Amino acid sequence: MSKRELPKWLTKTPVAHRGLHDIAKGVPENSRLAFQKAIEAGFAIETDVRITGDGQVVVFHDADLTRLCGREGIVKQMPLADLKPLTLLGTNETVPSFRDLLDQVKGQVPLVVEIKKDKGELPGQLEDSVARMLQHYPGPFVVQSFNPRTVKWFQKHAPQIVRGQISTNLADMTKDLSWFTRWQLKRALMNGYGDPDFLAYDVRDLPSEITAAARRRGLPILSWTVRTPTERARAAAHADNVIFEDLSTAA
Repeated sequence: MSKRELPKWLTKTPVAHRGLHDIAKGVPENSRLAFQKAIEAGFAIETDVRITGDGQVVVFHDADLTRLCGREGIVKQMPLADLKPLTLLGTNETVPSFRDLLDQVKGQVPLVVEIKKDKGELPGQLEDSVARMLQHYPGPFVVQSFNPRTVKWFQKHAPQIVRGQISTNLADMTKDLSWFTRWQLKRALMNGYGDPDFLAYDVRDLPSEITAAARRRGLPILSWTVRTPTERARAAAHADNVIFEDLSTAA
């Protein structure tokens, strides 16, 4: 378990999930507008990054374009130049690169950068690119991932970066994960594989023996994704901070 001192904002500043988005008001997730709304409100920003077909880093949650852009396409097979003009969820907001995000935020609020990995994708190019881009970034940030091999990569290659392990109920893991990754995730949670500095845990699966044990060992728990007052109360009882989508739950 990591013993270093962690930034206070990690447990004090509510984190807006994919920015402070609200599609009913024309603000799509992981958009410049959602990030600006979070900045104006003083919330930390959680966001997702993926590798593109030409080895660049793009801000995008899904592996394909169907849900967010209404067209066919696989993110890791497309160059960044083809992704950036695409509009998000029927709005005029377009897909930002990771550089766009860093240039927009410029340290005004903290960042929680989730490293997205496809099934069977080994750590390397994406992690290295993110670490290099954050090397001289003038603001607070942490990284996190569902993939324990990614967390391990940061421990080995960029140990100065605060890293978190994302998880949910081990009996109900996402189908996108291979059996090996599931085994590694269980090992990560039970034995500290990758030496994470914090855990990000599904609020629906709280309380949890895993998170309770982690808190006893000194690991903060970020609870995701908090959307209702009931979930906010559960997170308050069993976690140290929230990654949220409803403004009222962050109060």
